[in-house]
Amino acid sequence: MIDQADALRNLVRDHVVCRDPLERRPRAYTIAVTSGKGGVGKTSIAVNLALLLARAGRNVRLVDADFGLSNAEVLLGVSPLHAADEVLRGEVDIRDAWFNVADGVTLLSSGSGLEDMANIDGLSGSRLIEMALGLASDGDVIVVDTAPGIDESVTSLLTLADEVMVVTTPEPTSLTDSYAAIKVLLSHSREADITLVANCCSSPAQAASVAEAIDSVCRRFLKRSFARYEYLPADAAVGRAVRAQRPLVGSTRRSELEPWLRKMAIKLEDRIRTNAAPARAEHAVGTGMPREAVCPARRST
Repeated sequence: MIDQADALRNLVRDHVVCRDPLERRPRAYTIAVTSGKGGVGKTSIAVNLALLLARAGRNVRLVDADFGLSNAEVLLGVSPLHAADEVLRGEVDIRDAWFNVADGVTLLSSGSGLEDMANIDGLSGSRLIEMALGLASDGDVIVVDTAPGIDESVTSLLTLADEVMVVTTPEPTSLTDSYAAIKVLLSHSREADITLVANCCSSPAQAASVAEAIDSVCRRFLKRSFARYEYLPADAAVGRAVRAQRPLVGSTRRSELEPWLRKMAIKLEDRIRTNAAPARAEHAVGTGMPREAVCPARRST
């Protein structure tokens, strides 16, 4: 019987990255993980999803865009040599600023305790993501862990993403702030592809209730809503992993959350594959060649 990890690896193995005859910008998939308020597990989700996608065969670039705080490196227990502020000042080439944290995962740190980074504007943040995209290859994934909130520096990053994950919890303040984040995002990008992540829930039923509450308000006042939602359970193992400065994925302790993160990663991988298919098809049409000649189908074994 194929387990969830095998299913995720198979999805990536079946995906063929083709070098097209004509030059074009590599097609990477960018995921922005955000939240209306802090303390909802946003960075932990971003870090662990990056690791799961890498274990499935993806090349993942994790960008800590919670500028000036560097929580991602704390959760990973690493100390990068360079940070984003050096890149933006032109002191370090972005190609040299990445820190390898695991097979297939590199991290761009935001730096810690840097006032100029904490006050970064949207243009500088967007420039950093564009620079990361410039290094990407076909099939790469860029995971952007944003700051919480709805200010311009956050929103400008969200509009660059192929998918935005809005992390919430059942707490009333989190629900209210999550709606505000979705409202602001949709005011800037009506076609934004949003995944609501209902974290720290007691059951799938509670997650469904959280999603229904936010969805009903979005549809009533915005006439649009998120595309899908994910359930993640409350799990004491998360706190232990944070204190140990180790990611939850791959921990030796049993975790109620990890299987749900794996399910979430499998569905995310499927969306990444679906997103890549139109780009390959469009380029095949542009070459005047049959699609099969450019990117032949591959059967799973």
